Amino acid sequence: MNLTPEILNYLAEKREFAEIILAPKASPVERRDKGISRIMDIILSPEDIRDTLVSLRSHTPTSLGPLGREGFFSFGLPDIGRIRVTYLTQRGSYVVSIVKVPFNIPEFYSIVASKEKAQSILKTLSDLNGIVAIIGKSYVVHNLFSYSLLSEICNRRSGLIYVLERPITYLIRHSNSIVIQREVGVDVDSFDEGIEEALFLNPEIIYMSDVTIKGALHSVRKLFDIPVLTLLSVTATNVSALRRSFEIFLREESREVLKLLTKVVELELSKDAKIDFTVKDI
Repeated sequence: MNLTPEILNYLAEKREFAEIILAPKASPVERRDKGISRIMDIILSPEDIRDTLVSLRSHTPTSLGPLGREGFFSFGLPDIGRIRVTYLTQRGSYVVSIVKVPFNIPEFYSIVASKEKAQSILKTLSDLNGIVAIIGKSYVVHNLFSYSLLSEICNRRSGLIYVLERPITYLIRHSNSIVIQREVGVDVDSFDEGIEEALFLNPEIIYMSDVTIKGALHSVRKLFDIPVLTLLSVTATNVSALRRSFEIFLREESREVLKLLTKVVELELSKDAKIDFTVKDI
């Protein structure tokens, strides 16, 4: 059974971010700040999930080849937003995450806990080089913060901003800065290739985002001794988890990469659902 129409209709009613998870032998659920909530009174079979996944992928503008064991794709729908789909296999069956992202990037001051907080992070980044890690427990939260921040910087500063993501979440409009956005797996084959291209263009700011830290961390080694502000948006529970991620994926080189990190912006949600943060030295 193809559930794509029901899922897209459900997401269309959501004004902000929403994430739906499909897993075999379970009902479709929406992931929320605290736990999950069932959205349909059915139990999914592996065939239901595959049919839905194939139907969702038919909305992409180009042919992507066979599904394979794992992958991702994204597409935009008028009046709904951008839909990004990530899938993997679990004992031969697909597990699917479907995230709806609104088209418009919220203004930075509207999502941050206070005006003073917003001004402090903009001042901190104004003359900074090196890597600043932006971390949050949820991809949705740290990605929303990062794009709102980039959009604000784009309006304030004059220069070139290079965005590298898998897949692209938002489209940033040119303003005082020119923004080049590259999607890993579509525009470039890897983060490594994207970073090499970025260094050729010599941007003032590089932004990289990945659902996990692994893909981006292997590439930051190319940024040694390069005077560029790099914002690295990653999913991590806290600074200690970020350090462990470096140690796991880079091993002997992790200490050198940690030296390149200048700040960590640790995000959390305030009681009124706005984003609060703490800036820490690493």
